[in-house]
Amino acid sequence: MSAIHYLSTFRLYGWDVLLLAGVVSLLTTLLKKTVFDGAPKKLFVFLPFAIGIVLYAVYRAIVTLSAAPFTTDFAVTLEGGFACGCAATLYYVIYEQFFRKTDEDGETDETQPEEDGSGATADEGTGAPDGGVISPVAPLLEGYVPEETRYVVADALYAGACDKEGEELRSFVRETLLSASPVATDAELAALTELISSYLESLMGQ
Repeated sequence: MSAIHYLSTFRLYGWDVLLLAGVVSLLTTLLKKTVFDGAPKKLFVFLPFAIGIVLYAVYRAIVTLSAAPFTTDFAVTLEGGFACGCAATLYYVIYEQFFRKTDEDGETDETQPEEDGSGATADEGTGAPDGGVISPVAPLLEGYVPEETRYVVADALYAGACDKEGEELRSFVRETLLSASPVATDAELAALTELISSYLESLMGQ
């Protein structure tokens, strides 16, 4: 995706979601440095979305002055919270792709902060190995797909999703992950399939 594609994607979200996504990024980074220091990378795939749901619920409860976001309107809360997680993940990808300082050899400048809003660090292989465009799906594969094939799989998922939606998309994502992520359990595979499928649908505005 180019810078124009990313900016176009952000148009799908409201100002409230974009602001909350910034808070999600900050909280994810803070938690990684403190409470979840040393935790498995897999945790940080889902953490921005979990934080997004909680923040969105609190935000809507304050705006509406009711508990409905936690009860009868929880489906709306899930949708808005997931959007916050999506936007936070996009912030991370844009940071990695367009703002991280690199030296002439394409390696990360060690004087720059190596951690971003998604909780991933430069020494964990988050940047595209050839300096090319990072697929927005790549951060969601960390901890599940081996690093040497992560970007190829991420590109395949993004490209293959262009003409698919609904159950067809979920089936495609599951089959791709099944062959690319041998370490994932059945529960993790199911959760990751739903997460990536919904994320791809969000990116493509389906």
